[in-house]
Amino acid sequence: MKHLVTPRLLMRPFSEGDFASLHLLYSDPEVMKYISGGIPRTPDATRKSLERMMRNFGETGYGMFAVFERKEKRFIGRCGLQPLENSGLIELGYTLIPSAWGKGYATEASMEVLRTAFGEWGLEKVVAIAREENRASTRVMEKIGMIYSRRDRYYENDVVLYALEAPRKAVSTLYKTSLSQSPKLSLPVL
Repeated sequence: MKHLVTPRLLMRPFSEGDFASLHLLYSDPEVMKYISGGIPRTPDATRKSLERMMRNFGETGYGMFAVFERKEKRFIGRCGLQPLENSGLIELGYTLIPSAWGKGYATEASMEVLRTAFGEWGLEKVVAIAREENRASTRVMEKIGMIYSRRDRYYENDVVLYALEAPRKAVSTLYKTSLSQSPKLSLPVL
């Protein structure tokens, strides 16, 4: 399975040995404020999440990565892709420990995941969701180029959904639209 590296982060697929770190993340009420209504996860719920994250790579070819600061080699959270509940869509998700907030790590990790998703994995569209009042999360979505799509309901939460299409598809769509709206446009012959 693939590892992703950015200037400040190392991301790798989760393993059984990550349970304690993941449970510290998921049992923090501050971290879970906008996830599951602020209710920390039990060890059993964390175990099920970890098993699902490990299984997703094998079943879908993409998944959630454990995220580490490269310099300190310290676990700071998770970032990656997963199927969005009962939708047929692929969701970008990120959750970091509070000491990693406000440093651009979610943006940096998400950009690398999207680069890989649209490049190597050949995905055409990725979405992300957040509760509307979670402005830190929606700001990350906006910084990475996602566009607000709609309000919806997933994981028993009212959320906003942002989306991003693969660049080649977005450029192709834009190109076709501009040609159909500009009949006088002439392209140089090469």
